[in-house]
Amino acid sequence: MTQGGKKVLIIDSDPSGADEIRRLLKKGSRFIFYTAESLLLALDTIYSEPPDLIIVNQSLEGDGWKDLCSRIKADTVFGNLPILLILQPSKHDRKINWEDMPVDDYLKRPLDPKEIQARVSLTFARVARVRDANPLTRLPGNHSIMREIQARIDSESPFAVGSVDLDHFKSYNDRYGFLRGDEIIKMTARLLMNSIRKLDSPEAFVGHLGGDDFVFIVPPERLDSVCQEVIGNFDLIVVDFYDEEDRIRGYIDSTNRKGKKERFPIMSVSIALVTNQYRPIKHIGQVSAIAAELKKRVKSMRGSNYVKDMRGSKGIKG
Repeated sequence: MTQGGKKVLIIDSDPSGADEIRRLLKKGSRFIFYTAESLLLALDTIYSEPPDLIIVNQSLEGDGWKDLCSRIKADTVFGNLPILLILQPSKHDRKINWEDMPVDDYLKRPLDPKEIQARVSLTFARVARVRDANPLTRLPGNHSIMREIQARIDSESPFAVGSVDLDHFKSYNDRYGFLRGDEIIKMTARLLMNSIRKLDSPEAFVGHLGGDDFVFIVPPERLDSVCQEVIGNFDLIVVDFYDEEDRIRGYIDSTNRKGKKERFPIMSVSIALVTNQYRPIKHIGQVSAIAAELKKRVKSMRGSNYVKDMRGSKGIKG
């Protein structure tokens, strides 16, 4: 188990049941356990010292456990707390409508030590992914992106990181509004996911830093084909997001960052590519610095382009 210091609240009117869960989870972990034996005490504990995970016994005060879980899930502050339900043996065979169950996972008694440890680990991992995910695209966010890049650096195997940015996106947002801008972001996310998915590679990854900034990781030998497909599809699709008049003209009138009126061309996509294929990459900061440098160059080009860092080989290639 890797969730050292995670707080686990066990809600069970039977102290022996709570002791069993604590004993099964304690092996190989550093959880901080505390218990509540009633609904009132459980709510008081959650509000005063929010846990990282709630484990509740299904037999708690009749159907009171369901009211408790529903109340937690409806709370604007504590609604994201994961809840794991312990099913009682007599209720295993009953048909359960899980869509109506205000819980995130369940276990059956008698409890299996390996299963409960695995389920709790999975619950924490799932919560971390959901919290990190971008709310618009549901792609992994900053923490996942950093973790994935660091894993590639640590493995010392060949990798390539693509930093994707949309050109003239702000002017589009100003002209058409944020809702239509969001549609562009979602289209870009789908386009990237489809292109990366085709690789069928366990090393491939797509993340969303926020706004119009995306990141993908692929094997170096697939860089050119991925970038060419992304650019080709983006240029083909993006024109459909413009009104006919702007599409025919090939530009929109908007205000630049200095507050002056300016003509902006149809959006394009810029990709800065960092790889350890030609020189070693020692830390994430190095990836970020190289990408920022390359992004300045690629965004100065007209239309959609990609630039690859090949220093250590023959310089920077576009």
